[in-house]
Amino acid sequence: MNSMNDDTPPLNLRAFLTFRLARLQAQINSQAQHILRTHSDVGQTEWRVLLLVADTGQCTMATVVRDGQIDKAQVSRAVKALVRKAYIASEIDPDDHRQSLLSLTPEGQAVYDRVVPLMRARQRHMTDALTADEIATMFSVIDRLENASQRRDF
Repeated sequence: MNSMNDDTPPLNLRAFLTFRLARLQAQINSQAQHILRTHSDVGQTEWRVLLLVADTGQCTMATVVRDGQIDKAQVSRAVKALVRKAYIASEIDPDDHRQSLLSLTPEGQAVYDRVVPLMRARQRHMTDALTADEIATMFSVIDRLENASQRRDF
């Protein structure tokens, strides 16, 4: 809220990039949660972990944290839930006993196989509204924004 002596104009939230991105992310998350609730028993973070493990074939929690940009505590909870549901297996890394290697189980592969086509259809639905050039531009812009978001000193 601006004070009466402040000449700074109020933010136009609809033109404020981070506000718009946060709104879009919330809508995308809600859409994904609906798909996951309807077609599986995994939450969104569990799904992202499952995807990253499926993508690598076998990886550590540290790899999931790094590649997924997911909070370490959230990954830990998701891995525990996925192991409990028997969707991923966790074995001690023979080369580094401090780490565990994660891999999909047949049950996890079945969840993956059931949900990925729906997520691909969702992706097509979202990209059908854009031209190929717009999609390429969007990804270029996202790459630049990701790089810009690394800066911390203003």
